[in-house]
Parts: sequence; C-alpha cells; structure tokens
Amino acid sequence: MDQPTSEQQKMLYILVTGANSGLGFSICCRLADEFLSTHPESESLTIIFTTRSARKAQDTSRGLKAHLRETSPSASARVHFVPESVDLGDLVSVRALSRKLVHSLPRLDAIVLNAGIGGWSGIHWPKAIWGVCTDLIHQVTWPCYKLAPTGVLTPKQTAVDEPALGSVFCANVFGHYMLAHNVTPLLKRAHLNGPGRVVWVSSIEATWKFFNVDDIQGLRTDAPYESSKALTDILALTSNLPSTAPWSVDSFLESDAELNTHAIHTDAPDASPRSYLSHPGICATSIVPLILPLAWAMVASFWVARMLGSPWHPLSTYLGACAPVFLALASQAKVEAAEEPYHQAGGGRVKWGSSCSRLGVESPACTEVDGWGYGGVVGTPVVEADRLRRRKRGAEQLTKEQKEEFEELGRQCWKQMEELRVQWDEILDRAEARS
Repeated sequence: MDQPTSEQQKMLYILVTGANSGLGFSICCRLADEFLSTHPESESLTIIFTTRSARKAQDTSRGLKAHLRETSPSASARVHFVPESVDLGDLVSVRALSRKLVHSLPRLDAIVLNAGIGGWSGIHWPKAIWGVCTDLIHQVTWPCYKLAPTGVLTPKQTAVDEPALGSVFCANVFGHYMLAHNVTPLLKRAHLNGPGRVVWVSSIEATWKFFNVDDIQGLRTDAPYESSKALTDILALTSNLPSTAPWSVDSFLESDAELNTHAIHTDAPDASPRSYLSHPGICATSIVPLILPLAWAMVASFWVARMLGSPWHPLSTYLGACAPVFLALASQAKVEAAEEPYHQAGGGRVKWGSSCSRLGVESPACTEVDGWGYGGVVGTPVVEADRLRRRKRGAEQLTKEQKEEFEELGRQCWKQMEELRVQWDEILDRAEARS
C-alpha cells in the first residue's frame, strides 16, 4: 500500500458488523448523521459494514445511500460506505475478512461488534401473556418467557479434528473476539478520535444468573443468548483491570498479523485499543420473529412501558443506536468525561445503554450490572441520574465482595477466551496447511 494520503489522514474508519437490517443498519445511519453534524468539513468518514451475503450487501448499500441523500444531500460526499461479507459463526470467514481489512485499510478508529443471533425456538405464551398483563415493565425489559434449545453447535469449521463450538456463543461473542484480535494492528493506528475502540453491543437482558464460567460457551443452558451477552459484559467491563492484563492486553491485543504488516502500514502504532460496552435498550426488531398482529402488540407494550416510566424502551432502532454510536464516534475527551465520575469514586468501565424519555429524547445512560453495579462503584450510585432511574426489581447496591467476585470472574473468562482463541488459531492454521 502506498503512503497514506492527506485525505486518508483525515478519514475516520469505522467497522460495523451485522448491518443489513435492524440495529446494525441504524448504527450506520446514525454514525453518518452524527459525524456530519459534529466533525469539521475537513474530515471524512468511511463505514465498513458487514452482511452475510453479497445480495444483502447491495440492498444495505442502497438503503444507506438513500438515507444519506435524504438527510444530508449536500454533505453526502464526506461519508463512504464499503460493504464486506462475513459470517460470525464461521471462523474461516472471520479470518478471511480480517486479512482483507488488515491488508487494505490504513487503520480502524473503531469497530462496533453488533452482529448476533438470538437462538430462540419460540415463546412460552401463557407465561408471556400473564407476565405482560400483571408485571408489564419488568416482563418487557427482562423477559423470562423466551424458549431456546440447549447445546446447539455451529457447523464443522474445518476439515481437521476440532472441538465443539456453540452456535450462539460463536456468533455473538467468539467470532467477534477473533475479529477484534485479528484487526488489532489497524486499531493501534487510530489517531483522529484517540485510541482505537472496540465497542461491544450487549443487551439489557444480560445478567449474572444466566452465566456459568464452567460453561463459558453456554452449551448446557437453556438461555444461550443471555449467557453470551453476560459474557460480553464481563469481558468488556474487566478488560482494563490489572488482574486481566496478561490475557486482555498482553495476549488479546498482540496480533501475529502485526509482524507481517510493517511494509503495508508505514506509520507506527499509536496506542493500545480500548474496549467499551453498550446496549440499545429494548427496540422493536425481528430478532424474535412474530406474525404481524403480535408484532403490533409487542410495539404497543413497549410504548406503554415507556409511558409508565421505563428508561429502556427507545422502540426505534435509530434511537437504540444512540449509545453504540456515542462510544464509537465521540471524542476521547467526551467519553472519558462521561466515565470520570465513576473512576473518581473507585469504579471502572461503564455499561452505556440507549435510554429514552417518554417524549422520545434519547441519551446514553449508565446501566446497572449484576455484580458490577453502576460503573463498578461500591455502595450508593455517585451520579444523580443513576440514583433516580428506575431499577430492575431486586437490584441491590454493589458490595466490595461482589465486585471482587466479578473481577475474579473476569480474570477467569479472559484466560479461557484467550486459551480458546489460541487453540482455534492453531486449528485454522492446520486446516490451511492441509488445503
């Protein structure tokens, strides 16, 4: 690759996975809109978005360009959309995309890890109807009526001997984990907005009770989606702790690809990437497929929950994209200022959710996490908005012992994930050598 041009030096590069519909598509739209309204005219944005097929890529590209023409026709030349194909449940596909990006892009300023699957097989309708009728806000925020099969595996990844790999785990966590590790050389070269950012998209449904560190892939649980999102929370929130550094920094952020790209990337790496955590609140999407009358009933129940004071029902995926886009696009100074109250009180990383008022005014808000509280702060929340926000029933103030247990859980998860990554890299290497 030639030396970066001055235009490339003023270009932001952001990767978004799972962009063909729903939240991923809205994240791309919102990235474009907020970039044009907040960044100087001298800067441009390239959004690399992924889908599972060429047809979906074409449809998505047309939709994004149409959105840009409608919202910012005079500035549309400053935003570029680049489609890529990947299946996060196929590690060979993930490796192929990683290599392509590392050898074709000068850097990545952020990656938004959004793609995923629910893995549900249906809904326990009697429980759902009773719960929504008697306890609406809780049941449409933290539902307990979705059904999922246990032990679903991915198709075989290679032609060599390999261990079992959980389908939901791979699509929601491990495929992204491998991708983020592989594109580390690009993230280390980010400079316009500060250090490169890995923005994990989790769920408000993620909770400690669904996760078992001895079943990190969620193969023995009937809630594999919730388990995968709980693991996402644990990894992101503990990524900057000294106890996890041997795996989360010294191993995960050191890619072999770096050794082979000095001829391509002549500029030196700047700083280690940082991991952040987000969730979209509760949006009306097709991740749980419903017939039209039931889909309308779902939207109506979400709207009623918002009117009754729930802060987590933006309904629209565009509003739900608020928190992920904030973490991907805001200046480093703004992100650090938002997290500063938690750091000053002895906390750490924050789970940022897309919150919404009754009138539909959205904003990123700190979300309480089982075992981590509000931003890892022990005791009473330090931010007034957190103290005033409606909480999950049964939530308790974080104790020192719970936080220590969460940090230890993070250490164990990072260790297992890195061991699994190394194992699968070796498997993929052997498969390539045989082909």
